[in-house]
Amino acid sequence: MRLDFATKDGLDSMVLTDIVGSHAQNAAFLWHLRDVAVRSPADNVETLYQLDDRLDAHLDGLRIAGDVGWEICAAELADPGAGEAFTATVIAVDRGDVRAFARVLAHAARSPLLARGIVSALGWTPFFHVKQFLDELLADDAPPELNYLGIAGFAVHRHDPGAALARAVHAADPRLQARALRASGELGRADLLPELRIAIDSDHEVCRFWAAWSAALLGDPAASEALWKFMVEGGAFAMRACGLALSRLDPAIARARVRELAKTGGMLRIALEGSATLGDPALIPWVIDCMAIPEHARFAGWTFTMITGCDLAEQTLDGPPLEGFQAGPSEDPGDPNVALDPDERLPWPDRAAVQAWWATRDASHLPGKRLLLGRPIEPAWLWQVLRGGSQPARTAAAIEVSLLHRKRPLFAVRARGSRQRQAISEMRTID
Repeated sequence: MRLDFATKDGLDSMVLTDIVGSHAQNAAFLWHLRDVAVRSPADNVETLYQLDDRLDAHLDGLRIAGDVGWEICAAELADPGAGEAFTATVIAVDRGDVRAFARVLAHAARSPLLARGIVSALGWTPFFHVKQFLDELLADDAPPELNYLGIAGFAVHRHDPGAALARAVHAADPRLQARALRASGELGRADLLPELRIAIDSDHEVCRFWAAWSAALLGDPAASEALWKFMVEGGAFAMRACGLALSRLDPAIARARVRELAKTGGMLRIALEGSATLGDPALIPWVIDCMAIPEHARFAGWTFTMITGCDLAEQTLDGPPLEGFQAGPSEDPGDPNVALDPDERLPWPDRAAVQAWWATRDASHLPGKRLLLGRPIEPAWLWQVLRGGSQPARTAAAIEVSLLHRKRPLFAVRARGSRQRQAISEMRTID
């Protein structure tokens, strides 16, 4: 088939549109990869930096394209995912285009899924550039869904919105209130502890959780009990609760609770997560036993690494998949299980080899002495983990640092890699 174009300009325009459209699609796709990477044990601040560099290259293509770049992003909002919402928001804010930003909000602000992309974009853009938009989102006459984005935008930059946060912790809208309660802990707002303690008894689960999480981060010992309830109930917040529910307890009590939780049906994975957070080497023999259970073997291997610092692949302690295990959804169209394998990037542990490796080292660790990646949880080591640890280890280290310095904002391990590099270099050490 022969295609005729009236002018060379027409051909150039089509080529430009095609190239710019590719930039938009790739930016959205890379955002989704990033959304996985910020939680992945296979990623750290350096791999995040490299991924961010690739993502920003496609955003640059959209920026350079000017109005064409924006219109292509806007067209993607007809049926957007969070990645498309992220891309359109970045371009609208970079342009300083209030109308373009309002167009994104009209399509995506009311959707919790799409709002994740918007918040991520607000955090991606330098604070001095995005602040004018955040201030507008927090206007007194703005609806709750916009106030939510404003509070979240300030929080991901670890900048305090001041009086707006104090108002939002009392909001009638549970989604807005929950985000404000979470931000209180992220920003080290110890002055809001009375409000957090009240909200622990909220009628809304999401508000109860973030009130307890922030109160625990700010040093309230009673909040750990509230978080423990989320763990044993095994709901949507169970895994998140692990990071603070056990770390402030007496080690013997915490070990007993982990073992109790492991005996409860369907709670083994949460118990392993709790063990990784607790970091007590006395739990290692039990963790190794869990490596014999096909559906939990790799997660048990990850728990072992979080406590001991042993890289299974590097130490040749990995092996083939356990017999009979099938990852992810089957090829049977009638199979109701369509969930992807959450441990896809984790190595399979060779249980016998791991047991032999640990037998030569366990005497050097005293039970009850908490470890993270094989070393005691102490300020100088936490700084090293923030510099070079995996994303889950860095998350754990950031929480431990906040527990040591309760008025210091929580280190943002999901921020742009370049911004994290700068923050780490400025931090130098943790007192």
